[in-house]
Amino acid sequence: MAREEPVDELAEIQAELQMVKKALRNGTGYLGMKGETLQRYLLQLNEKENLHLSHKLRNLSGEAPASMRGQALEPFLPSQSAPQQPQSPAVGTNGRGISEGSHGEAALASGDAPSEGPGGTGGSPATGPNSSDARRLQLQHRDPPSGAAPAFNRESLEEVHAHLCAWEAVPVETAKALRALSALAYADALKVGSDESILTQVLRVLDIHENEDHVQLAGMRTICNMAYSAPIALGKLASNQILSALLAAAVRTSNVKEIGAKASEAIARIIAAEVAPEEAPEGAAPPAPAVVIDGPGALCGLFSAATGGEASWQGLAAQLVVQLVSNEVVGPLLVARRFTDAATVSTTRASGWLTLAKQLVLCDCPDLPLALIDAGAIAASAEMMRDSLVDGPAQLAGIEAMSALVGNRWSGLQAFAEAKGMERIEGAMKEHLSDGVLQTKGIRALASGVQWPEDVQQKSSYSFKRSVDLTKTAMSQHVNNTELQTAGLEALAKYLDKMHCIEEVKSSGGEGLVKAMMTRHPGVTKVQTWGKIVLDGIGVDRHWAPRGGTTS
Repeated sequence: MAREEPVDELAEIQAELQMVKKALRNGTGYLGMKGETLQRYLLQLNEKENLHLSHKLRNLSGEAPASMRGQALEPFLPSQSAPQQPQSPAVGTNGRGISEGSHGEAALASGDAPSEGPGGTGGSPATGPNSSDARRLQLQHRDPPSGAAPAFNRESLEEVHAHLCAWEAVPVETAKALRALSALAYADALKVGSDESILTQVLRVLDIHENEDHVQLAGMRTICNMAYSAPIALGKLASNQILSALLAAAVRTSNVKEIGAKASEAIARIIAAEVAPEEAPEGAAPPAPAVVIDGPGALCGLFSAATGGEASWQGLAAQLVVQLVSNEVVGPLLVARRFTDAATVSTTRASGWLTLAKQLVLCDCPDLPLALIDAGAIAASAEMMRDSLVDGPAQLAGIEAMSALVGNRWSGLQAFAEAKGMERIEGAMKEHLSDGVLQTKGIRALASGVQWPEDVQQKSSYSFKRSVDLTKTAMSQHVNNTELQTAGLEALAKYLDKMHCIEEVKSSGGEGLVKAMMTRHPGVTKVQTWGKIVLDGIGVDRHWAPRGGTTS
């Protein structure tokens, strides 16, 4: 019996990937699947391709350098645990908070609104137009009229608006007017939200009375009720100014938990209006298309707004994404595309976007990392680093973002090489030599390149010689930083093992540098261990030890 030809499963997967992508582009079906179901199938195929490519790497013979044979693809940087995300109210499949009991009033959420975001790189404190300090500097409330505040007709939009404007300096009267406005928005969200001057005044009093819980709560209820109208949600509320105000309210410290709950619910409703518009009742004419604002849209706008604030804004945005994907309000592919789009929005802050990129990779949404890679997030990260070279926090966030995106994913490594990611890391290290954390992460990222296949190294313009020089420069500039010295010596040991670059390591006083660091840190075991390995690798007596030390 004739032997069957072996089946190239990787080629079959890649061919099927192309067919699925074509079906998604054309809006047609594939194997009975369409829409979100087909998108999920695409992500599963991407994962299968990644596994086969990784397996291929482990079993390469003559196709890759000897240093790659028998090795799995290592993470770009050592693995990091996901940052703690701020707690935000859960949202249902239609964007409704699950703690809500009725249309206008919601039960108190179970978690406190956070005051600080997750750890890690948040970049420099936000000082742009979205920051609360910048907004307050632009505000000076009008003096209230003389005498006692008059009564007003709570069912008259004109009188409520007039009272809100005239008595904006008085918190009690402001809250009273906002509660009336919230009730009117509950009854007719389209009418209330269509008046631009009303929305402007609501934002104004929220800024004036930033620390008044009763004003903030009434304001969040008002905006949340407006968001029940899809045309208002998309045409008025999906702006950078509104989304920034909602993010600020959602993360503020307060004993009134419903403030954060209502702010998060409003954001969810705005996004749901864009990605999951309500269907017309059976037999009725389809609703007229909503008028979308002249801007990036709701989801992309949320990401852009989140980059402009404190780190807690980015943490909240990531947490909202997890909830919205989990509740099937939005799919990971759309999230990835909108997030990548946000990189080009004028209001987007580089360090905030790059920080959020890392958080989205590490959040509890397993399909999102590959979707981000497919959407071009690595290329966008590299471009953002190139355009913000003098911004130290952005460069550090960029190294962390690309490291998280690549991870141990073959498709991520390919995208990183095509984007010349190593050049961006080298540029960051040269520009910000005094930043010890950036230098440490840069050293580790550069050292990961020695295990790549030769074609990937060439595509990425990777140079182990430049990497060795940058490593030694960082070590000489941060002699007291034991973590950096450990990373540097480990990297030099890796270069010697994989590239046999004895002369490159020894040049420019490399041997003396290694000995000096071992002498400076006699009690740091890792420095001593890696130092001895490096000295042995360059042909120095392996039993050398700092004066007064041992020769173990």
